Amino acid sequence: MIVCYPNTMKTFFAHILQALKAGKHGALATIVQRKGSVPRKEGAHLFLTASGALYGTIGGGGLEAEVIRIARGLIRSGTAHMQAFTLVEGDDPSDMVCGGNVTVLIEPISPETAEVCDSMVEALGSHVSCCFVRLFRRVDPDGSTIEVGPRGVIKTHGDSLSSEPIDEALEKQLSAWAQAVLKEEARMVRILEPDVLAFPPLIPWDLAIFEALHVFPRLVIFGGGHLSKALCAMASLCRFQVEVIDDREEFANKARFPEATRAFHLPDYQRISDLVTLDSHTFVVIATRGHRFDEIVLEQIATRDLPYIGMVGSRQKNIIVFQRLREKGIPQALIEKVHAPIGLPIHSETPEEIAVSILAEIIQSRSEKRK
Repeated sequence: MIVCYPNTMKTFFAHILQALKAGKHGALATIVQRKGSVPRKEGAHLFLTASGALYGTIGGGGLEAEVIRIARGLIRSGTAHMQAFTLVEGDDPSDMVCGGNVTVLIEPISPETAEVCDSMVEALGSHVSCCFVRLFRRVDPDGSTIEVGPRGVIKTHGDSLSSEPIDEALEKQLSAWAQAVLKEEARMVRILEPDVLAFPPLIPWDLAIFEALHVFPRLVIFGGGHLSKALCAMASLCRFQVEVIDDREEFANKARFPEATRAFHLPDYQRISDLVTLDSHTFVVIATRGHRFDEIVLEQIATRDLPYIGMVGSRQKNIIVFQRLREKGIPQALIEKVHAPIGLPIHSETPEEIAVSILAEIIQSRSEKRK
């Protein structure tokens, strides 16, 4: 069996899309509810193809083995399965949990779903959050066996796509619920019954599952000093995926930056492109240990299409750095896009206060670009 553990939601659904475009069938398992101590949260996925390839994980151990067993029998069926599993310590040596329960949805995924999957991958790749919506109908008394209905994706700005035509009134209703789920952010999955949804008459579906696929902004901080430590903590609270980079190993590690998505040592700032991917959705703050290193970093990224570049330092230091960049051929128009002095003018003094001013400027810049 081929096993792959994707590191992003986009990568996970890209694997599914690749399989679907190749004409392969599979089964998708999703944790839709959880309570107590469990290995994975709501929204954890596992995808099994008919050939046995496995992508993602819902926690491993006995739970995952049982879900895979059920999934194999559903791959080419027209029904899905939703079951609550109780995890008790001692049931399986590989289940490192203290007890709890999860509800797992296991549904067949066929090549006919490729267009919806493609829309999700495109949205996530464009840094647009979206909601994966599925409609079902219960076909047995305990509700574990459910008939598969339309699947769709609804993006934050309202665009939507469904695997099959649906009632216009129902479409508007689903869109309204999807937007509400996306705004929650803290809750990944919503299971809604028809009495809550108030489905229009003659709609055969009696269960709707909304899964929020959030894309959070990315902040890359060059430099691991006191200011960066404060900025990382505050930015993570505001749902940024923060990466911290420093040329000193003791200043770039997860122990110093526990809130960071990753913190790593880059011995030579001259080779940023070797280890750091910067795209049009990446915000950058330059706060290294010296003007010379700030200049080295800025020279490499000033020409990139980035939504925000900010550099810490005095006005006099900035004048000197900018003059050197002009002498090296960096256009003035690009230099003028750099936020330096950095941060909103709130008369900040301490590292924490400066971090507030920087984060406020980043949020302001992000909001202006959305207009």
